[in-house]
Amino acid sequence: LSPPGFLISKCCFPLFKAKSGKAKRVRTIFTSDQLARLEKEFSRQQYLVGAERGLLASSLHLTEEQVKVWFQNRRIKWRKQSLEQQQAKLAKMG
Repeated sequence: LSPPGFLISKCCFPLFKAKSGKAKRVRTIFTSDQLARLEKEFSRQQYLVGAERGLLASSLHLTEEQVKVWFQNRRIKWRKQSLEQQQAKLAKMG
């Protein structure tokens, strides 16, 4: 784990070789400020592309790839939560 305020990213550490021979990237640790900003942008729009993604990445001191993957993962989480809410509503009705 990195100290608060520090960021672990693929630019700072080499790729590690997994047993299968494929390179495994170090998991990015986002700061609370970065997460708050990412969540704010996600609530505004769920898809961030092109120049907007580049501007957000540079303002957060992240790579575009890190922002892209965060948004992909967040959309998956959002869909899962939406599905669970729909199932809960159906369970109440039936």
